[in-house]
Amino acid sequence: MKDNTTILTFITWGLLLSAVSVLLNDMREFDFNQFKEFQNWAKTANKNDPWFTSKNAIQWSYYAINAGLFFWRGYLIYGFSYFLSILKEIENGNYFSDKNISYFKKIGNIFVWYTISVLVLRFLLAAIGESTFNFFNELKAEFTFLIPVGLAFFILAEIFKRGKETEEENDLTI
Repeated sequence: MKDNTTILTFITWGLLLSAVSVLLNDMREFDFNQFKEFQNWAKTANKNDPWFTSKNAIQWSYYAINAGLFFWRGYLIYGFSYFLSILKEIENGNYFSDKNISYFKKIGNIFVWYTISVLVLRFLLAAIGESTFNFFNELKAEFTFLIPVGLAFFILAEIFKRGKETEEENDLTI
């Protein structure tokens, strides 16, 4: 079993490192020069003009929403890092530990919150006109996958909780 967990640990590290590198590359490619233009506008803008209707407010919203998307992608990667903790517990022989139950719940929470938050942020991005957004196409993409997976992790947490209770009952009957 130790060989299998070692292989799974290496695979998980490979996935985490590749996901982090993709996120960092996407952040690097994001056009931050327009943000400098926004800062210059903020210094010289007429304070009596309605801010929410200005083009720069829309640009600021675009950057804020993209920063939120980058944050949530990082948070999803953080959720995947819990797999390493689960594998470590399994390697130590603690299959039905409270830690594993907690990790499964945390992963489920992260997957569900990521999906809902990114869906809302992409909708907002489409509302300000910086993105094309089709609700049904978004649901076909990663969202169709992540919500059921998040719910599956909640189910795994419950299964592991019941397994722990059964293990404790068996230890008492000996």
